[in-house]
Order: sequence, then C-alpha cells, then structure tokens
Amino acid sequence: MKQFYLNNNQVIPNQNPDQKQFYLHRCSDFKKNPAGFNKIIFLGDSITEAGDWNKYLNKQNIINRGISGDTTEGVLDRLDEIIYYKPIAVFLLIGINDIFNADIPDREKITPSYVSENILKIADQIADQSPSTKIFIQTILPINHEIYIKINGMFPDHAVPLPVQINEINSLIKNNDLGNKYTIIDLHSAFVDEHGLMNGAYSTDGVHLNDAGYQVWVEYVGKYVQSLAINRDAVD
Repeated sequence: MKQFYLNNNQVIPNQNPDQKQFYLHRCSDFKKNPAGFNKIIFLGDSITEAGDWNKYLNKQNIINRGISGDTTEGVLDRLDEIIYYKPIAVFLLIGINDIFNADIPDREKITPSYVSENILKIADQIADQSPSTKIFIQTILPINHEIYIKINGMFPDHAVPLPVQINEINSLIKNNDLGNKYTIIDLHSAFVDEHGLMNGAYSTDGVHLNDAGYQVWVEYVGKYVQSLAINRDAVD
C-alpha cells in the first residue's frame, strides 16, 4: 500500500506552532486511515473537521480531510493522498486561517489575491491529476468579531477588516473565468447577516459553526452530494 504523510519535518509557509501541532496530529491519523478509492472528500480546516459528514448526509463514503487551523498552503502540501485515490468529488472550504492571524511574518503578503490563487491552485492540481474528480469550491464563511470578542476577550487587529478580505477572496473566486471546470457553492451568502457578519444563530464563537450552522451547510451541499450518487448509479 502506498504511504503518505511521511515527512514530519515539512515547513508550511505562514504556519504558527499551534497550527503545526494540529497539522501533524491529523496527518498522523490520515496516515493510519487512508482515504481509499471511490470516496467523496470534504477538504478544509476546523470547520470541515468538526462536521460528521456521513451522518449529516446519510452516506457511508465521505472522508473528512479537515485539519483545525489549516491554510491554503497546508492543503497544497497534502494533496498527494487525495490525488492518488482519485475521489468521486472534493468539497473544498479553505482560506480563513490564511488571513485570520495578524501577527505572522510577512502578513502583508497574504492578500486576497494570494489566498484566492492558492484556492484555485488546489483545485487545479486535483483536476489536472484526477480529471474524473468533480470539484466543488465553497466560498469562505463570514465571521462575527463581536461574538468572538465576547467569547475570547480579544480579536486580532487587521489592517484591512477581515470581512472586507473575505468578501474580496470570495469575489475573486466567483468572478474567475472558470467556465464549467468547477462548481462554486456560495456558502457565505447562507450565513451572512444584514451587517455583513456571521449570523449569530449559526455560530458558537463568531467563526465556528453550531448544530444549526451545520444543518444550513448540509442543506446547501446536500443536492450536490445526492447528484453525485445519481450520476454514479447511471454510469454503473
């Protein structure tokens, strides 16, 4: 059996010590439990990791490849397993951790263009090496700094407000001339309130989702997951 996640000394750009710890721990789990063929992959950070996707979507072939704290660079560094197993589909949600931390080196270089380009690079690498895989890019969810401060007592100080950066990344993704190459699922619009922030009814801390939030997510992606099953049955 081919082995993945063998390098524990890899350096992920812009990854802080906590993110590295989470990353290595989850990669160790992935190494012990390979994805396998004929799977649907949910790929992303902690928001993806916390989802019980098989239960939510009444499936048995969904593999969770979320890592708490992960960034676009982190995902790019761990695509080998996903590409090797040529999944039926990949549902990608990544990018908030790239821009959330304000105190990492060279933070000014992590622009919305940088993040959106990395998101598309992830999709392109999967598509180029596993052309039968259907790729769904989900827009970055809004945040609510007011709720976050109430829970955590502080919020990172960003030169450009985080909602502005999120909106720009999402706009670059949605307005990119992708043709029919990938399906864009605009999750952001399902969670944003009238002030442009995460709707408090869906979040535990202004960033992460509660049960109601995951139910909204499931309602948004469920039809895409079910269509994959229908299309596969038709081919079989």
